[in-house]
Amino acid sequence: MDTMNDTMNDTMNDNIDQATYDIIKVYIAQTQSAIKISETICKHSDRDELSGDDILCGLVYRLMVPMTDNEMQECMNSADEILEGEESSDEDDKEEFIDEIKILENSEWRQIKSNHCNCDICCQVRVKLLNYESYEPMDILSERFKNSIKETSEKYKIII
Repeated sequence: MDTMNDTMNDTMNDNIDQATYDIIKVYIAQTQSAIKISETICKHSDRDELSGDDILCGLVYRLMVPMTDNEMQECMNSADEILEGEESSDEDDKEEFIDEIKILENSEWRQIKSNHCNCDICCQVRVKLLNYESYEPMDILSERFKNSIKETSEKYKIII
């Protein structure tokens, strides 16, 4: 009887571990997609470097605009690579990012900035920013994603 209970507990723990892994993987995939949108927003602006506003705009866009099947597959593959430790990062980029965060932490409250490009993505970003406050997430993962955006914007004193 104890062996059967141990086997059931092991199976249940494995299922919980897999479910946790899958949730983290989807969250990373969604964030990866948001970063790609952020890069597009930056490229279509007058800035040379990705800003915190670009990243928040990308996160809001990704929260409110579902990924296509191709985007989902590409981002899930990227999330697998990250979770398996295949993604490398440059120490200089980390230091530069940390410096930018320190600058943002000391700022006063301000309105988020977007670009003035009229391509489909950039126009949708501006519309999504206008509708962000009234957006109601449809599932728990989207709700957590929105809460992360809210916490980040509050921490860095950015009004969306």
